[in-house]
Amino acid sequence: MITWADIKKSAKSTIAGAVGLYLAWHTAWETARIVANDLKQADSRTFFYIKRAIKLNPTLAAFSIIKNYQITLRHQNTTIQAIPVDPKGEAGGGDLITIFTELWAAKNEAAKTLWSETTLSPLKFGKSLRWAETYAGFEGDSPILEQLYETGVNQGRIIDVGIPGLELYANDSARMLTLWNTQPRCPWQTPEYYKQEAATLVPSEFDRMHGNKWQRTIQAFAPLAWWDACKVTNMEPLRAFQGCVMALDAAVDSDCFAITMWSARRRDGEIIPQLRYSRIWTPPLDGKIQFVNRDNPADVEYPEGEIRRLIKQNTVICIAYDPKELEDMANRLATLANWEIFRQGEGGDRAIADKRLYDMVRDRRIEHSGEEEMRQHFLNANRKPEGNYLRIVKGSNPNRKIDLIITASMAVHRIFDYNL
Repeated sequence: MITWADIKKSAKSTIAGAVGLYLAWHTAWETARIVANDLKQADSRTFFYIKRAIKLNPTLAAFSIIKNYQITLRHQNTTIQAIPVDPKGEAGGGDLITIFTELWAAKNEAAKTLWSETTLSPLKFGKSLRWAETYAGFEGDSPILEQLYETGVNQGRIIDVGIPGLELYANDSARMLTLWNTQPRCPWQTPEYYKQEAATLVPSEFDRMHGNKWQRTIQAFAPLAWWDACKVTNMEPLRAFQGCVMALDAAVDSDCFAITMWSARRRDGEIIPQLRYSRIWTPPLDGKIQFVNRDNPADVEYPEGEIRRLIKQNTVICIAYDPKELEDMANRLATLANWEIFRQGEGGDRAIADKRLYDMVRDRRIEHSGEEEMRQHFLNANRKPEGNYLRIVKGSNPNRKIDLIITASMAVHRIFDYNL
């Protein structure tokens, strides 16, 4: 078992592909498989570099047939295949080498089953490999890689191959070799490159990808000092007919009904969102929030009445909302303002918007007047990675509300959509 864990852009896929191609080229009647979480990923990483090596080398190309996701080496009757995680179709293959790419993300039941099914066959008499190329994952959320780390690193012994500082481990009883490199060693991993990456990634993802360091799945959204640094003491008043964006996050009995309204100004050509208004309604003990006073819809002690007032007194360009609880209100007030659904789930706007809010607060590119409830909701918020983005999520205490920060994310995102 080889675990090749290295920082981003350290040629992990190229090295894995070179090993796989070498073994396949020199061994007859065998199969090598490249496994990833989906077929696109399997084809775009290690398998891609194998195909490219063959196409660029006339000798290799003369003896190879490349068709879709399979390469046949005619002189050995050996195949190299790119496959997705599919334990039903690939169980018990007895491969010469099985290469798992980005093992940190292998966490569902299909991945765990396939991992078990591809255990090394005794019929290879010690001449087969499982190879995992990856960088660090998330504690409690990368079950296969965590076990390899425990066995290979924590229970292994460090070995010296003459490269100063290289973190290389052997576990003889488990027949494992583990590289867990945390330092840049390639000439293209320059300070300028890391400066650029640090500007686009949240610190935890930067440390995971570029430091090969384990991370917790959920962390504080951002330092409170960042939010406090965005406070201004004398925000200029809204101009006549200055456009604003409102955002609503509604709940009936468990969370708050939250409203924020934002405008924007320009600073050195950049859009600077400005928090103009925030308010929450909390459910009574063992009760529910009433959205509207049916006898007096304009009653500002209820959310709908306050929304009506804000629309009447300001130039509201749009109202971003989650339709789960607010579709009825949106339909009733459709003639008063432009209501826009803000997609919350997978594939929606939220992950992009939450990352944008993170970046804006980090760079002090929003302004607020120090509203205490908003500050508390910011402090309560946590973040969860979602690809290259993140999601604002609750912590372990459900009583610590984050609804105002959710509306801030929605509104700031819409400000950029409308280029206010």
